[in-house]
Amino acid sequence: MSEESNQETVVIPDTVVELSPLDVVQQEINQLKEKLEQTDKRLSVSQTEVHRIRNTVHEFFSGEFDGGEEEVRIHRDEANELLGDIGANLLEQEYEGRVVIAYSFTVKAESEDDAREKVEAAVSGMEYNFDAGNDDSYSEESIEVEF
Repeated sequence: MSEESNQETVVIPDTVVELSPLDVVQQEINQLKEKLEQTDKRLSVSQTEVHRIRNTVHEFFSGEFDGGEEEVRIHRDEANELLGDIGANLLEQEYEGRVVIAYSFTVKAESEDDAREKVEAAVSGMEYNFDAGNDDSYSEESIEVEF
């Protein structure tokens, strides 16, 4: 077996470079060292962030328990302030609301009951393009028609 069969050929436009197996291994080692350095940097940043969060939470509760209390009540806005300080999602609360939309209309019908049915049918078929959000709900409660 010739020495050339143990070498890897790298082709660069208009250039041919012969790399020995030792050169290839050295390149791989260098790449692994670079990845390890990048991972170490990310780990250091993460450890610093965890330390900051621990200190923030400790300071918050130290201030709440400074009078020797065994139990403390905090308001939602205080909890949200702490959660915001540590980069966590804030607490949410459900709110109920009611929207009343009034329409004026004129309809030809044989009777008031017939007119009411026509209007209710027309209104119930409307689409409202109401976006209640991701986890929120929307329901149509009732349709009231007055003459």
